[in-house]
Amino acid sequence: MTHKPIEDNNEYISIEVKASALSRMLGGHNLHLTDIHCSCSENKRKLQYLLLKAVNNK
Repeated sequence: MTHKPIEDNNEYISIEVKASALSRMLGGHNLHLTDIHCSCSENKRKLQYLLLKAVNNK
């Protein structure tokens, strides 16, 4: 299966975050990808890409 490249744009990604995970994130703690649920696999893939990109840019 081929994937189209992910581009940085203003597209929305629908996610669901457990309240306790969001609380940890806002408190400055780590947020694990398993705490985030997406409405489709494409959104999950985009989110994974964006998170990895953010980590690599530090």
